[in-house]
Amino acid sequence: MRNLFKKSALFLVLFLFACKLHKDDRPTTKTPIVAPQEQEIITPKASYDFLETRDLAVLNQHKEKTKIALFLPFSGKNKELGWHLYNSAVLSLFDNDLNNNLELVLIDSGETPQEAAKAFKEVVKQNIKIVVGPVFSTSVEAIEQDVKENDIVAISLSNNPKLVDKTTKKGGIFLAGIMPEAQIEKIVTYAIDQQKGSFAVIAPNNQYGLIMTDLLKKTAKRKDAEFIISEFYEANAKDFKGIAQRVVSAFKVPSHLAQGGGNKLKKDFALKDSDRIYPKIIFIPESGKLLPKILEELKAANKDEREFQIVGSAQWDDASTLTDPNLVGTWISAPENSKFHSLEQSYFQTYNKFPPRITSIVYDSVAVISDLVEKKKGVKLEIGDFTAYSLWPKNGFQGVDGLFRFLPNGLVQRNLAMLQVKRDRFETIDKPIEKFPRY
Repeated sequence: MRNLFKKSALFLVLFLFACKLHKDDRPTTKTPIVAPQEQEIITPKASYDFLETRDLAVLNQHKEKTKIALFLPFSGKNKELGWHLYNSAVLSLFDNDLNNNLELVLIDSGETPQEAAKAFKEVVKQNIKIVVGPVFSTSVEAIEQDVKENDIVAISLSNNPKLVDKTTKKGGIFLAGIMPEAQIEKIVTYAIDQQKGSFAVIAPNNQYGLIMTDLLKKTAKRKDAEFIISEFYEANAKDFKGIAQRVVSAFKVPSHLAQGGGNKLKKDFALKDSDRIYPKIIFIPESGKLLPKILEELKAANKDEREFQIVGSAQWDDASTLTDPNLVGTWISAPENSKFHSLEQSYFQTYNKFPPRITSIVYDSVAVISDLVEKKKGVKLEIGDFTAYSLWPKNGFQGVDGLFRFLPNGLVQRNLAMLQVKRDRFETIDKPIEKFPRY
């Protein structure tokens, strides 16, 4: 009987969440907003086990709850990601909202900034003050004005540093993605500690590639390291032979051997190969189909068998990385994986599929909101409740992705680890700092 009640409760919860989708936000095609494969997640027996973590005795339909809008892509080309993020939010709700303080409201953010701006009007109409989403930077910009004018707090999944400072005293947008600055700071610091203080970059010729390259140049200079060369490629590039050869053979000479800086040698000086500073770190912020081609060409170009370390961005923190033998031994800067593995197992037991790595951000966001709502005891949350949180001695929230905290300028600060790719796992080779200083 108890098991039957659990099943009924889960069906009811999922049905009520789905009913929150606004009519105007449904796609114009005949495709239903709840895809059939997403409905299947409630049929396996394992799907009901995660209700064990929630005290069903406190379920009270008359209790006034804090509404949380899940402003995610539930239709269009990114709908599969949107439903994965929703699943993660539900898991977090049942794991963390033990006193039934929260109500999740689904609102489809659509595919375009225009659709996002239109759909966000429903958040305003329902007077919802806490939002998880949107996913993409263009949608963040589209909702900024409504967020600020209505004192809404939105925890976006963006990691675009150009979107910082979109906050006011009562509301604003947080950037909860893994920020490029945090990744680059960890990479450069750890590389220097390992006596590998010379850097090269092979990056896509787009906003992300340019941002990562510029950050690496500036960080290397600030830490008195050497930046040797940067090479960019287009999205449709097919031949990386020239790029690989230039990067592997690029070098600088020590300043005491050069005239006026750069690589121009002093008069009559015979340069030895041992005087040349070659890249010890080759950073590649790419995770798509082009990555194997780049790695193959770097290996072929290294005829002199120079020692260099391949380093990737947090994009590599994905199960697909472990399937590429060329990536074994490479480094990435990302959160430690142990807690995500636990979430991954819980997710699979519940939904019979594996979650994308980004789902941890939504899980942690719902957990944070639940914690703050419980502490406020019925008082409505404002942006200051997020930024003022300072639990000694760590001074931040402990989540699936490790320690993090919300800063007044909208950034979500994280302490990252350095991971090495093994044949079957990511191994931590440098742990994150365990606490934040007070600010």
